[in-house]
Amino acid sequence: MATLKAVIKNGNRRKDGTWNIVIRLTHNSTKRFIPTSMYVSKKDITSSFKIKNAQILEKCDMLIAEYRKRLNELDLELNDFPIDAIVKQLKRKESGEDVSFTDFVNLWLKKNADKKGLRNYKTSVNSFKRFIGHENISCKELNVKTLKSFETSLKDRPRAQSLYINSLKTLFAAAKEYYNDEDNGIIIVKHSLERYKTVPQNIARKRALTVDEVRSIFSLPYDNVKVRGYSSRHDLALDCFKLSFCLLGMNSADLFNAKEFDGKTITYSRTKTKDRRNDNAIMQVDVHPIIAPLVEKYRDKERVFNFHERFSSMESLNRNINIGLKEVGKVVGIDNLQFYAARHSMATIAVNDVGISKYVVNDMLNHTDQALRVTELYIKKDFKSINEANRKLLEYVFDKNV
Repeated sequence: MATLKAVIKNGNRRKDGTWNIVIRLTHNSTKRFIPTSMYVSKKDITSSFKIKNAQILEKCDMLIAEYRKRLNELDLELNDFPIDAIVKQLKRKESGEDVSFTDFVNLWLKKNADKKGLRNYKTSVNSFKRFIGHENISCKELNVKTLKSFETSLKDRPRAQSLYINSLKTLFAAAKEYYNDEDNGIIIVKHSLERYKTVPQNIARKRALTVDEVRSIFSLPYDNVKVRGYSSRHDLALDCFKLSFCLLGMNSADLFNAKEFDGKTITYSRTKTKDRRNDNAIMQVDVHPIIAPLVEKYRDKERVFNFHERFSSMESLNRNINIGLKEVGKVVGIDNLQFYAARHSMATIAVNDVGISKYVVNDMLNHTDQALRVTELYIKKDFKSINEANRKLLEYVFDKNV
């Protein structure tokens, strides 16, 4: 049986103080050493000359995985090849573009196990695998032409068009950085996806509802069905839609995570953007009397709302809300009703019907204005204007309707 291991030969120190990593092939008690393009310095190895640099070890593991694939092609259990013939098979040259995108992604997913939105990357890659028709995708296959075809195949799923393509582009850029060594002129993956732009989506047109449609959702009766002691998905979705619309477009992640409520104002940092903003995307939203009974219905001692008692994660909550909203949508005649419609409708109605300025609505959504980014560093954040705007919005939409 042939075995492979990444090693350093003690006597092979170069003049610059580095050692070349070699792959040791052992077959029938005979050894051969295959040079690699990787080098280590003293800080990368232990006193017993074992590699300790995690990034280099990952690259060695990927190279050995590729060599093992080539060994499997030889069926060594059935065929008796001389070791030098095996070395030739392992060292056969392939186009650099044929390096595995799939292998890199698997490595990247393990390394970024705690990354927010990891599930989106997994879903995007799995969808692309189904489109391509096989599991092991090479970097060569991930090109502009193929991405365009993949995007076209998703034309009936506009959200997936944007999410999947952008996720793949992010992963591909990371793969290029991993495989290439520009400082030393080693360019394995040559092509780029930077010039590829996804088809722009008119999100507001897809998701924003009219005032009458919002009113019809708020006036819809509960089905009062109980499942294991909890409200049905229909009733859960109805309540969460109302909470989101009346609480400045609060999304499911923040309904799930928010912890601070003084009886009048909910204070939270927006889960989606808090880690990439200097102000931690903090938000303070006053609870209007219109929505106060519903807030009280779901109150919790540990967090603002008790959704965490029923659902194990914010993703699970969001999934169940959207399933329930499909039922709600059928009743009120709105196709493919989704939870984000509450947020988009709040913003659209505020601007188009109530006459609130886009600048204020930008703050209501807890977005940042790139043009005012520096200016905002000098201004203490005040939430009075957005809560006053929210009061006007709710009284416009629900005057004598709730």
